[in-house]
Amino acid sequence: MASDKSAEQVREEHVRVLGQELGSVFHALYDEVTWLHVKWKQYKILYDSRESVDLLNQTAGFFFYVIQRTMWEDLVLHVARLTDPPRSMGKDNLTLLRLADAITDPTLAQDVRALVEIAKLQSSFARDWRNRRLAHHDLSLTLGGNVKPLPGISRDKMEHALSAIRAVLNKVELHHWNSEVAFEIFVAHDDAETLSYYLKVAVSTEYQRQERLRQGHPLPDDLGR
Repeated sequence: MASDKSAEQVREEHVRVLGQELGSVFHALYDEVTWLHVKWKQYKILYDSRESVDLLNQTAGFFFYVIQRTMWEDLVLHVARLTDPPRSMGKDNLTLLRLADAITDPTLAQDVRALVEIAKLQSSFARDWRNRRLAHHDLSLTLGGNVKPLPGISRDKMEHALSAIRAVLNKVELHHWNSEVAFEIFVAHDDAETLSYYLKVAVSTEYQRQERLRQGHPLPDDLGR
């Protein structure tokens, strides 16, 4: 689908081509998967490189640790929600597992259902963490009881989960629009890259101030900090 459409135009196109039921569900999932990838890219900008982590630690290390942990837990919860059952506790959920049942083409529905199973498998770590640590605090696990430990969790696992999630929606995109959406590519002019730039400026400015103080040639503003 063309990338120059507005959000409302994209929604209308989804409903027009896919029909009201499938189009509405698909578009809602499309938005969720887009937002998930936006957050993941911001996380990677801030925490993927040693240089970036060192910069964060130089400026407000504890604060950025809190941000890192909060973002990571939110990402895990987001992945878990997308691969939840379509219905739980008597209520309907927006989930990838709802997509295949709304598809009338039996071949496409079968292909989507198979891809959803892969996404579920790749995301199983997220649901376990959500169920026993993030949404609920398993007492035996917390107190060190004789229980199954939580699965290992890593950025590689997150990348595999996101790739599998993208594959589900792109199967529908490819079938109906003969194209795929690059959910993993996101460009903004005021994102974490901008934050990193200004943090570098701040560190450089503080270094210059310290040098002026050390050499005994401070500027008037240097003494007010």
